[in-house]
Amino acid sequence: MRTEGLWSPDLHPPFFLRVLGAAWGGLMARRRALYAKGAFRSRTAPVPVVSVGNLTLGGSGKTPMCAFLANALAGRGWTPAVVSRGYGRRRAMTLPDPVLVSAGDGPLIPWELSGDEPCLLARESEALVLCSADRLKGAVEAARLGADVIILDDGFQHLALKRDVDILMFQAESHLGNGHVLPAGPLREPPAAHAAADILCAVGTHLHPGLERLARGRPLFRLQPTPLRLKDPRSGASWGFSALKGVKFSAFCGIARPWNFRKSMASLGLVPAAFKAFPDHCPYGPAERDFLEKLLKFTGSSLLLATAKDAVKLKDLRAPLLVLEEAPVPDEPESLLDAVISRLPQGPLRASAA
Repeated sequence: MRTEGLWSPDLHPPFFLRVLGAAWGGLMARRRALYAKGAFRSRTAPVPVVSVGNLTLGGSGKTPMCAFLANALAGRGWTPAVVSRGYGRRRAMTLPDPVLVSAGDGPLIPWELSGDEPCLLARESEALVLCSADRLKGAVEAARLGADVIILDDGFQHLALKRDVDILMFQAESHLGNGHVLPAGPLREPPAAHAAADILCAVGTHLHPGLERLARGRPLFRLQPTPLRLKDPRSGASWGFSALKGVKFSAFCGIARPWNFRKSMASLGLVPAAFKAFPDHCPYGPAERDFLEKLLKFTGSSLLLATAKDAVKLKDLRAPLLVLEEAPVPDEPESLLDAVISRLPQGPLRASAA
């Protein structure tokens, strides 16, 4: 089960879940220790690697952070590439491995063959984007194509590839959730694993006091969830949020933290006639599409509102659809970028030359 209520810090997980969580946490801690001691081999990419990851399941802003880094590093004279596993993608026998999702100017393949998040990265950055289950192969291919720095999407637990910078993302309000490892809580590995991170980033308005203690002198940056615009995913036209004033609409999403989407709408004074939360990475097959079209008719809504992650899979939806585009914006973007570059080989030289 994955529910906000079950993993609430105010609740005590059932004993059998805590036992399972302790066992899984022990295995993950042992695995990390074996990599640290060299018993398991970490391979080295031909160019520097920046990993963006988290300790909890989903919804901590990894994909927007990858897009920010790709665009910001390019602005400093680097040639970045994002390498992703491509969660949920359908692998075609005709495609190579790694598969090139974008050469820097938008998606080259359908989202089904890349996964929704790499497709979104291809739309929101001018970086190379590649997918491979073997992240080293992806990094080698990216370097062959001209990349001089790799951004490893969801890489904190991918210890088989060495990295020069580890960025760990947190939800500012909850940071470690209830503090328990799966399935008793949202943690992928024990909280102590945070010590391997170089930079901590918190996404949200209210910073949990435990995050500052967790940082222990390491850089800790805040990112504010910021709605940007309304956009038509078919035509690319965009509007301000006042365009929905007086318009009856329904909303939906298939993301890890659907309540964040609801908060974003509420912050803009947007109240949907109905709201549907699908599972994270929902593929939006015939059943979901039929539901959305019926929802539109049942509520008498003029259109549907979704997130950008959902929209990459729904450009052919018959119902009218708008996207609420938003991104976590760093409070100190230049300082965050400086902190990353200073940890890259010859980073300060590149930064001063740019």
